[in-house]
Amino acid sequence: MGSEGAGPERLGDILGRAVVKPARRSRTLLERARRKWDATVGRAVAEHSRPRIFRRGLLTVEVDSSALLAKLSGFRRAGLVHELAGEPEPLGVRDIKFVLAEE
Repeated sequence: MGSEGAGPERLGDILGRAVVKPARRSRTLLERARRKWDATVGRAVAEHSRPRIFRRGLLTVEVDSSALLAKLSGFRRAGLVHELAGEPEPLGVRDIKFVLAEE
């Protein structure tokens, strides 16, 4: 039911709140993550990596080489999580998962 006395709600209105708005918010967060990723890692790394999914604090980043995958998922991961989670424009990144891009 809607607000008191307003009668039943339309299914489309309910679905809009339950599905469309969270999906739009997720896309917005991913775009913000992509911009911040590029600024954080620099042009050389950004040309070979791209955030693909950002859900529940986990940012999944696709990389195009196994050497870069090893470098980022190893000693750089913790520092990148810290930088992406911090100011300005905090994203709520709690962890990063690196995956090798499919060819």
